[in-house]
Amino acid sequence: MSGNSQKLKYEQAQATSIAAGIHVGALVKVVAFYPDSMTVDVQPIAQRLTGGEYATPSQVMGVPVAGTRGGGFIFRPWYENGDIGTVLYLDHDIDTPLEKGADCKPNTERCHSDNDAVFIGGIVAGGWTSQGLPEGLVMATEDGSVYLAVTPGGIQIQGDVTVTGGDVVADGISLKQHKHPGVQAGGGISDKPI
Repeated sequence: MSGNSQKLKYEQAQATSIAAGIHVGALVKVVAFYPDSMTVDVQPIAQRLTGGEYATPSQVMGVPVAGTRGGGFIFRPWYENGDIGTVLYLDHDIDTPLEKGADCKPNTERCHSDNDAVFIGGIVAGGWTSQGLPEGLVMATEDGSVYLAVTPGGIQIQGDVTVTGGDVVADGISLKQHKHPGVQAGGGISDKPI
């Protein structure tokens, strides 16, 4: 019985040691954001137990940023230094599949490596809460002073809107092409709308 007990303890210790070496995911702080390549450099913020001591893990550099892309459209997030997010460590080497965007063999047999991390987005940390925003799908500044909200009642916009290289059409009326009746042509300038 004693021999089986020792074997069980050894196997449990081995399993714990192996599990401790597997990277699955981590909370991280953005150290740098590179919008042209859609990558970030991040610093894990939860210390890891290594050799009986807690230590801050090394930064992970050049991590691809997950975005929503498809059908010719992209939703591109924007990050700043200090933002808190989540990194997911994928099962296998992602270099070649990421480069080719197709089914292919990986470059190496590495698994759950820092080299195969993907930043999957920001996460609310530190007790921050949103206030003053409407219910629904909202894209906003953190202070809520500017937002675009899709709600059950319609679309709400708070803040200035700039349209470049296009037109604004509401109920079939063009902002650029509409005409006002009862106005005479000439060099004068009309008053502001009432």
